[in-house]
Amino acid sequence: MFTILKNVKYLLFLLLFISIKVEANHHEKLALHGGYTFETNLEQKATSVYLSFFNNSKEEIEIESFSTNIANSVEMHDIKITDDVVKMFKVESVKIESKSELFLQPGGRHLMLFGLKKKLNDKESFILKVHLKNKLVLETDILVLDKKLKSNFLN
Repeated sequence: MFTILKNVKYLLFLLLFISIKVEANHHEKLALHGGYTFETNLEQKATSVYLSFFNNSKEEIEIESFSTNIANSVEMHDIKITDDVVKMFKVESVKIESKSELFLQPGGRHLMLFGLKKKLNDKESFILKVHLKNKLVLETDILVLDKKLKSNFLN
């Protein structure tokens, strides 16, 4: 009987942990999905992050900022090609229209982490916070992938 109770407690704890994890990167209006970056080297102080946003609401959602405890700052950037020169620029306002999505991906809009505080290793993950204009803060896990895979994403 004691073993059954112990297993039930473990199962309840596991279900609670999973539900908290799901709630952390999904909320009734904005879902965050598929966040990833690539492993870094010891000297590297910046890296890019990619993920998808799905606005399930009937209203526009505005993102005010991003943060993480593994970097000094996080900015959204986009690229512009002028005279065959690719330039990166900071995106000041991030709005996701009603019932639409925003995909951050290599070769396009992405997040930049500046002032990395540690080396990122394959198979690790870290929390990225998304601060909405309405003061709600969403969290999502960002998976660190082997840098050898980077060429697969750029083709």
